[in-house]
Amino acid sequence: MSKHLVFIIDKPLHGNVKAQEFLDSILMAAAFDQRVDVVLVGDGVFAMLDNQQPEKLDMKNILPVFGTLSLYGINGVTVEEEALRERGLVISQLHEISNVMPREKVKQTMLTAHHIFSF
Repeated sequence: MSKHLVFIIDKPLHGNVKAQEFLDSILMAAAFDQRVDVVLVGDGVFAMLDNQQPEKLDMKNILPVFGTLSLYGINGVTVEEEALRERGLVISQLHEISNVMPREKVKQTMLTAHHIFSF
């Protein structure tokens, strides 16, 4: 039986070795036919800013991993609308975002989850 798993990213991903492990967890859950939602809230919206250059800081660019989500049956990344607005960002500044959702709807998504994981 498939479970509904929600993965919350609430901090920037670059600069943290745990980020790759969290992304691996997302892909592994999806590979085992779990229903996976990935949601960016708070400072997590910075994780998807376009034109980042982490290699200049000798870090791996993890943005391409988000391009593989559809191969695992994940229907993209959702961004909390208020988090964008509060940080002065617009959706066109972000990479590979498929949904923008108001905070209340994000909460409803979390309420339907069997498990919630947060980075």
